[in-house]
Amino acid sequence: MKTFKKFVAVGVTIAMSFGALAACGASNQSEVRRDSTGAVVIKFGINVANPQKQEPATYAIVNAFNKKNKGKYKVKFEAADTETHNKNMKLEASDGSLPEVFWVEGSQVTDFLKADVLLNLKDFLAENPSIKKGLSGAEKAFQTNDVQYGLPYQSNVQGFFYNKEIFDKAGVHYPTNSTTYDEFLRIVSKLKNYGVTPITIGSKNSSYAMWEFNLWLSRYGWQENIPSILKGKKKFNNPSFRNAFTKIEKLHQASAFPSNVSTMEYFDAKQQFEDGKAAMFGSGQWDNSEFDKKFGSHIGFWWGPTFTDSHYSQKVGMRVPSAPIAVNSSISDNAEVKKATYAFLKFYYSKEAAKISYENSVFPGTNYPGLSPRKNQYTMTEMVKALSDRSYTYPEAAPDLTVSTAVQQALYDSIFGVIQGTYTPDQALKKIDEAQKNNN
Repeated sequence: MKTFKKFVAVGVTIAMSFGALAACGASNQSEVRRDSTGAVVIKFGINVANPQKQEPATYAIVNAFNKKNKGKYKVKFEAADTETHNKNMKLEASDGSLPEVFWVEGSQVTDFLKADVLLNLKDFLAENPSIKKGLSGAEKAFQTNDVQYGLPYQSNVQGFFYNKEIFDKAGVHYPTNSTTYDEFLRIVSKLKNYGVTPITIGSKNSSYAMWEFNLWLSRYGWQENIPSILKGKKKFNNPSFRNAFTKIEKLHQASAFPSNVSTMEYFDAKQQFEDGKAAMFGSGQWDNSEFDKKFGSHIGFWWGPTFTDSHYSQKVGMRVPSAPIAVNSSISDNAEVKKATYAFLKFYYSKEAAKISYENSVFPGTNYPGLSPRKNQYTMTEMVKALSDRSYTYPEAAPDLTVSTAVQQALYDSIFGVIQGTYTPDQALKKIDEAQKNNN
């Protein structure tokens, strides 16, 4: 799923609601909702307005669960776009009306934990060892102080998609795992000379849409440095991160991006890519099905360039747990609701559900053996090729999900500031340090 992490400035009402969270905590939801068949109904809060269209894998999993448990349990979506969803979860946490299960923005977890509205899922995993084994350690991204506050919604694979047909016509070799940054710049130059936008990206209402650059940060030592930065022992404005941001600046100087980045949204950029006016597009597995239909066998996937000036590992990919599914702690107040919720979680993290995810070109949060895409799932197959190098490692969490909301937004703004040429790398990183200082 696309983890759309746009900072939500929702005004005094939400500020007050968060202030009230700690006082309110988890409410006692003692009533059991039932449908006309007598099935116990639980709600699943999801951050898309139309799950059937925007999250077909999750929609199919929920339908399969409901069909399998007809008359016993039923899951209903509480659906809204990410911005509205995040706002709703804050309000509902304050008045005790949170859904039983809900997608939670990673940077908001701290506030929910302080309010004690997230169920510790440690016992759930202990009771279901096959699920814990299937998660293959992905659950570790959502642990703090011995609390398992969530489980991965999906497994996000992020990087560059590219149009093989454009590369062929432009006489450009496809990028590989060994393609260096300097070679990448030459690719950009050739594509520019061919007459297409080398890399399309949009920032309007889409500051979260920087997934391809998560890997750059990792290859410049994000995971190794972020603990010390968050403790105040180091700064974001350090030599390694300046090198990373300088590489983005050089892409701007090479006219790699659209001239109207600031007025383009994520969806505009994707449309430009699909229309054949751009050669590359940074995104993730959530676009797999759409790109299968649009490009067929002409779609390619690439992690991104390697950097010879970095002393950190370059054999790092970006397959990471997406922002988590959390469970309302108040389900413990009602045995029937808890039983229904656990039944859904057991199904959602089962191999049966993982198979449904693969059928919909989505990598599940689990990693069960024996699952693979079909031949006509071209985009997912390209990702599987990228994942096939066993010498690669993958971080527990994407860089942008390891910081607070304020720092996260500063990171987004800074990256796009460099992309647009409004910030130098030094200025951009100082902005992030400012946000971190104010956050402490």
